[in-house]
Amino acid sequence: MPKNTKFGALYIVATPIGNLDDISKRGLMILDKVHLCAAENTKNSKKLLKKYNLNTPLVSYHKYSEESKLNFLISTLKSGEDIALISDAGTPLISDPGYLLVNKALEEGIRTMPIPGPSSLIAALSVSGLPLDKFTFYGFPPKKKKALVTFLETLAVSDKTSIIFETKLRILGFLQTLAEISPNREIFVAREMTKLHESFYRGSVVNVIEKLSSQKNALRGEFVLVIGSNKKLVSEEFLTEEQEKVIQVLLKSMKRNDALNLASKSFGIKKNSLYKLLLKEK
Repeated sequence: MPKNTKFGALYIVATPIGNLDDISKRGLMILDKVHLCAAENTKNSKKLLKKYNLNTPLVSYHKYSEESKLNFLISTLKSGEDIALISDAGTPLISDPGYLLVNKALEEGIRTMPIPGPSSLIAALSVSGLPLDKFTFYGFPPKKKKALVTFLETLAVSDKTSIIFETKLRILGFLQTLAEISPNREIFVAREMTKLHESFYRGSVVNVIEKLSSQKNALRGEFVLVIGSNKKLVSEEFLTEEQEKVIQVLLKSMKRNDALNLASKSFGIKKNSLYKLLLKEK
């Protein structure tokens, strides 16, 4: 739907993940000029506004009120007033409320703009020391043991770096379950980033568990985990049984060069590598 210039604008504003000095100048300008700020945690948000002498009205907008507040916020935007959406910390919608509001605003033709800034996901990745050419973000992992095991078995065979969020109550249990599957997997754990007790842990799963278990207060706070890829899969390309079957069908129905070109695009494997793999399979 085309944007309606008579409507107000919805700003998705990234706020500090800990240190309040990390807010951008543009973020402060937007928070000062909007008519209303929808905040996941108004108690936390008041601290930010107070530090910068901002008097913007706050309205609570969390996972339990997303639906009930949706019509009110959309009506406010349609009346011509601007709204800023902020989460408890970091960039909104990353494992935080906001999807319903953003989706509805776009559907109604309301201008929706990002005001970029802090993100615990990106901050952790930047200092993890693990490969970042390919990575997958999973948010919070399953709580139940059976589902968690299945989830971690998927990560164990991934050729990408994986990132998850975890709470202080479940962090150790998560790592112990991961250790049962991949005890030597290289991981990075970031705790309380940009805050007073910021801590980083690197090493194998078993090694990181030892560090967390032996240090006083190490299991307090908020955690971001970066889990290394399966290095064997990364270093050695191979064809799955299904890929081999597809290539054989292609080779029977078209010229070899055309078949390899098509397979290369479909599988994301360079044509030369694909040819070498086929020779190896023979």
